[in-house]
Amino acid sequence: MYSFKYCFFSTLLITTSLIAKNDSTIDATNISFEELLNTEYIPASHIANQLNKASSAVAVVTAQDIKDYGYRTLGEILGSMRGLNVFQNYEYGFLGGRGFSAPGEYAGRIAVLIDGYRADDAMFGQAYFGEDGILDVAMIDRVEYVPGGGSAGYSSGALLGVVNIITKKGSDIDGGEFALGYGSHNSNRKRAAFGKKFDNGLEVLLNASKYDTDGRSFTYNINGIDTTFDKQNSEKNHRIFFKASYENFSLESAWLNREKNIPYYPIWAIESQISFLSTDKSRFTQLKYDNDIVSTLKLSASLWSGEYHYFSHDTVFSSPDIDNSFFDAKWFGGDLKLVSTAWDNHILSFGTEYRNDYSLRYLDNYIEVATNTEYPWEEKYENRQTYSFYAYDEYKLTSSLNLNYGFRYENGYNGYHAISPQLAVSWQAKDDTLFKLSSEQTHRRTTVDEGDTPTPEMAKTTELILEQDFAEQTKLVASVFRYHIANRIGWTAQSDIVTKGVEIELEKQWENNMRLKSSYTFQDAKETDTNLTLANSPKHLAKLNLSVPLVSEKLRMGWEMQYVGKRPLATYDKKEYAPSHTVTNLTFSSHNFIPKSDISFTVRNLMDKKYGDVVNQQGNGDLYYPKDGRTFWFEWRYKF
Repeated sequence: MYSFKYCFFSTLLITTSLIAKNDSTIDATNISFEELLNTEYIPASHIANQLNKASSAVAVVTAQDIKDYGYRTLGEILGSMRGLNVFQNYEYGFLGGRGFSAPGEYAGRIAVLIDGYRADDAMFGQAYFGEDGILDVAMIDRVEYVPGGGSAGYSSGALLGVVNIITKKGSDIDGGEFALGYGSHNSNRKRAAFGKKFDNGLEVLLNASKYDTDGRSFTYNINGIDTTFDKQNSEKNHRIFFKASYENFSLESAWLNREKNIPYYPIWAIESQISFLSTDKSRFTQLKYDNDIVSTLKLSASLWSGEYHYFSHDTVFSSPDIDNSFFDAKWFGGDLKLVSTAWDNHILSFGTEYRNDYSLRYLDNYIEVATNTEYPWEEKYENRQTYSFYAYDEYKLTSSLNLNYGFRYENGYNGYHAISPQLAVSWQAKDDTLFKLSSEQTHRRTTVDEGDTPTPEMAKTTELILEQDFAEQTKLVASVFRYHIANRIGWTAQSDIVTKGVEIELEKQWENNMRLKSSYTFQDAKETDTNLTLANSPKHLAKLNLSVPLVSEKLRMGWEMQYVGKRPLATYDKKEYAPSHTVTNLTFSSHNFIPKSDISFTVRNLMDKKYGDVVNQQGNGDLYYPKDGRTFWFEWRYKF
């Protein structure tokens, strides 16, 4: 049974822009429920999503922002958003928010969805934010971050929030395009796409790309001599994305294959002279149906399936012995949701979801070369099923006061079950002043990697939000929040966590289309037993984005600064910190300066700042991974 939140997200993400009868674009995040309902055709999931976001302060990055600031990965997009920080080891990126960014834990507490499809894999509960991500950033129309406990409104595991990725449609491309990119470390990308909306209503989009990089060089001190090794972090990937819609049906599918060399254990890798190579393969397919049963009852349904495969060939640990690791996960599911406006002053949403992780297995095949002895180890999980039910109501108490309440119930394998209730009040104090107060209890089930414990992780959240509009296209969003995470799951789990914090964001747009967005987050995340700050939890985050037209819209400058405060290398030791850092990025982009061409040039870490990320402890004891210095990327896109 599909937690209607899944359902909601399922189609919500497909478009935050809705198409009315006259094909005019309507922003579903900024219009009232009445306007939504009066629009000629609105899928049920859009209204459901609007309800879910009613109690949150949503942050948004658009396709225009992606171009203006030269973002190339989902991680770069999320790293620019209020209250989020993305950190990386040399293989994967990880997402932190609301003070929680435990190093080395695959399963995050922020759910990531692509047009409603849950993008994290069924093995590790990991979403992918770098070149291992399944989508080309060029195919993203909009990214939304909905902070707060999300299990009641979206899906299990969204303890700290939800990221919605809405992809482009065929009409956004309206023809063909190809793009060539080149940058530091001999990095290059080739991409081609075709999109079109035909006269009969059929709309299609097809995108394919290839990426390749030598990766940065690493220098190690071996026997007192600094030795540099090249291509230890090389990477390549292939991606395909397809999307089509006709009348009430839509179909979407994506595929990724990535190979990565990992400099995790440099000394041993040097001694063995063999690289640590890993391969990731991901795929998903989703079919949706949206229709109005009657004027007061809307239906939205979807069927989906996904796969994730990982393989590594490693001689690092006990060279010359060989350790092959293989992880395989396959899943499918479906959801059905309904939105009713049959009762005055009520918008009632409810739905069900069914998910079956039907093939979950991992294999560690160790071969001792000296004796030619093989030690295979394999464990399988079959039919890890989950059923969900979701119900939600938006009750208009007065013209300025709304009550949002609902719950999600999950039941599944090994006795797992959880109820996630949600309650929120919104008050339109003035035409330009809105207050929101919400309280939620959300849950996260264990992943296969974490074991099979039936007791879910639980978070209780409370948040107060102010949204204030000013004259001349200026908006202020401020929130005060508190989180309490109990029954912690994961290798870093010790005691409960309490996070208290404040977020402030200011946006302004001028008549010449100059845009400014700035935000500041204070978050204090501590374990209740020790009163120690969590590892890799910065108390201060600050972001500044400025986009300025230099020559009309033909040439634009995007300037970005990101500040991350110091954070402990480990929870158990508050004496050792990763230092704070400020990174500056600069992008120049042109549109039609050369006919039919978009050209951009981006310099990341413009000031060549030396900084690093906190990660899980390696075999060599490192907790701190130095990041790239100054890098550049040039890209040319041609439309035809």
